[in-house]
Amino acid sequence: MKKYVITTIYTIGIFLFAGLCQSKAVYAQPPVNVVAVVNGKSITQQEVDETITAQILPLEQQLYALRKVALENLINKTILEAAAAKKSISLEELRKQLTAGKVEVSTAQVEQLYSENASVFAAMSPDEAKERLRLDLESQARMKLYRDGLAELRKNSRIELLLAEASLPSVMSAIGASPTTGSKDAVVTIIEFSDFQCPYCRSSQSTLKQVLQNYGKQVRLVFKHLPLEMHAQAFGSAQAAVCANEQGRFWEYQDALFSAQDLSPTSLSKIAKHLGMSDAKFKACVSSDASRATVLEDVREAKRLGIAATPTFIVNGNLVPGAISFEEFKTLIERELKSAKLLLTR
Repeated sequence: MKKYVITTIYTIGIFLFAGLCQSKAVYAQPPVNVVAVVNGKSITQQEVDETITAQILPLEQQLYALRKVALENLINKTILEAAAAKKSISLEELRKQLTAGKVEVSTAQVEQLYSENASVFAAMSPDEAKERLRLDLESQARMKLYRDGLAELRKNSRIELLLAEASLPSVMSAIGASPTTGSKDAVVTIIEFSDFQCPYCRSSQSTLKQVLQNYGKQVRLVFKHLPLEMHAQAFGSAQAAVCANEQGRFWEYQDALFSAQDLSPTSLSKIAKHLGMSDAKFKACVSSDASRATVLEDVREAKRLGIAATPTFIVNGNLVPGAISFEEFKTLIERELKSAKLLLTR
């Protein structure tokens, strides 16, 4: 029963998708503006939003998802209208042409689907049920012809997608003294929230190195601490990394931590010594309130942004959870580089 219901809904969904979004209304992000003045001091909408980022971002993401679907529908409609005009036919006639063609539904297909979903058609005679299934399968096959034809038209069209994703505009100002690598003038900034005991964070390191190697001065990487409570040695490791940063050895130290099997205090000190750091300064720093406060500042920042899992990346304000692949990073980075280039040419 499940299989038949799903395929039927899917078919209906495709038909609905083909005819949605006739409106040409354009929605823009609200401008940053003053929303209150208290004793002469202005409070802006951006300041308000920064205090509730974790609540606003999911709503922005939902809005983006709606806009993305609407945009895809309008793109398809524009492409179809252009193709119909080129052939001097109506849009309806073009859709008919795209669904035309030889469609074969075998008796075996119908029999198999009927046997898997017989209980759904208990109120029908077997012949009536099988005919209904045959028509449904034929409809699905014709919709595949339509999708394939539309895909071909899209392939031959020049499409530039410029819809901005839901982003975190206040993140860039919060980088502060966090460890960074790459050019400060980079077009793309990747902020990494990470945990030294997280296996997925560890596996992401080779991907990040590949990103930096491939994009050079175009990308900057910023490290933020998010030691999870489930990892007993994560907070201490984060403090140790803060202390390594004080001695200018953060990136070498973080590489060593992600490679280490033992993150006990003794091991953390041994790694610092091996990298040539001052043992006395390192130990004093690790036991200080200052190193603890630095880690907690990053944790609070993560909470403010609604980030609770590692690794989580923010690419030019776009929240990207999980250990994504180089290809996924590449897609995000190329889009940002393209957007920056378009802005420069305007």
